[in-house]
Amino acid sequence: MEVEIPEDDHFFVLPLTRRSCMNYVRSVAAMRSDCTFGPREQMNQATHYLDGSMIYGSTEKKMQSLRTKSNGQLLTNINCKRRGEPQYMQREDDQNACQYGIGTCYKAGDVRANGFPQLTVLHTLWMREHNRLAKQLSYINPHWGDERIFQEARKIVIASIQHITYAEWLPALLGENYTRQNGLELLTEGYSNAYNETVDPAVSNSFATAILPFSNSMISDKLNLYPESRIIENNNAELSLNNHFNQPNHVMVHFLDQLVRGLATQNTLEVDMGFSSEIINYLYKFRPEIRGYYYYGMDVLSLDIQRNRDHGIPSYQQFRKYCGLKDIRNKQDMLEILNPEVLKMYRAWNDIELIVGALFEKHEDDAMVGPTMRCIIREQFIRTRIADRYFYDLPKVFNEYQLAEIRKVTLARVFCDNSDNITTMQKNVFLKPTTPDLQLCNSHS
Repeated sequence: MEVEIPEDDHFFVLPLTRRSCMNYVRSVAAMRSDCTFGPREQMNQATHYLDGSMIYGSTEKKMQSLRTKSNGQLLTNINCKRRGEPQYMQREDDQNACQYGIGTCYKAGDVRANGFPQLTVLHTLWMREHNRLAKQLSYINPHWGDERIFQEARKIVIASIQHITYAEWLPALLGENYTRQNGLELLTEGYSNAYNETVDPAVSNSFATAILPFSNSMISDKLNLYPESRIIENNNAELSLNNHFNQPNHVMVHFLDQLVRGLATQNTLEVDMGFSSEIINYLYKFRPEIRGYYYYGMDVLSLDIQRNRDHGIPSYQQFRKYCGLKDIRNKQDMLEILNPEVLKMYRAWNDIELIVGALFEKHEDDAMVGPTMRCIIREQFIRTRIADRYFYDLPKVFNEYQLAEIRKVTLARVFCDNSDNITTMQKNVFLKPTTPDLQLCNSHS
């Protein structure tokens, strides 16, 4: 279901590229959840729970392939006898797994771990966090076997991810007041009784296909390499994103700490239709061995819009109704709600697709997104929490002391504990720091 490229395209139809279409492979069809005939549904190839599957995989076979089967550890690139060396994920030996061949990518629970350097950094830190916890558990409980150590470390990592998602990420994205008033705030003590066995935990097609890709609009074209001072004095202290798709090895070995600081320091782009040229012209760029050939890649926004059409996602207007928001009845209504640039793309407001409307939507005062996107994110994350009978703050998952320790976890703590040589970090890494915000890593609770 290829994407047609118009003849007047300013990039892909230049003399040296002359492309008329962009490849798009339709999503795998799936059985409908109610086992009836009806509109086509698509398969989610990752688990729908917030369960660390990007680290451990979504199948038992995948998880086993990532384990050392010794002391609860995940596989790394180094022999355990070589102490003191930084751990990275094990190299991928499947020639088809990575764009640039054997040994250029890492094995992870999710095949997309190598796509962007920042993403590979986070996968690396969580792998190290698992192994750090497993090592501590092994020392405290020398009578435990590999399986017990692995599962206990995995349980803590999953709980940490759940806590960070709801306590830090969602308030930064949706606004603290909104999360507090709309069922997304976590308890600060005691156990929750939020579990509801009648709620469907599955990730909605609209959230996965039209809303979650909003994060692509936040990606910058340059990755700043920050020293400990967070002040860049060298104009060359940056990486061009389009030179580092699917080839993370060099970046991880030489720039991991600088990129971790960058994740906590560099501004994202706003959530809107202003995408970086690196991912709308050069995504996973084709690099033929022909001197002078014009390098090009794919357009992430075109592919996301095509995926919305492939999945049959209802219109932006229909989702506004679903969320109880004001209908768009005329041009004036539309201009109050959306950026005027949308008029260049659609003849009528009923034609506006969800992903485009959500990106064009004017933001709420205390949020990084507009009201429709916020509504769909809220609905998904409420179900993700209350439909999970192993969510970390439910009774019998952890004892009271363990639960209190999980509630102390922050992403700043994960950054500090698992980077190579970072000594300072702000308390909330989702917020840009000023110099007074930076605290010594050993002072973080």
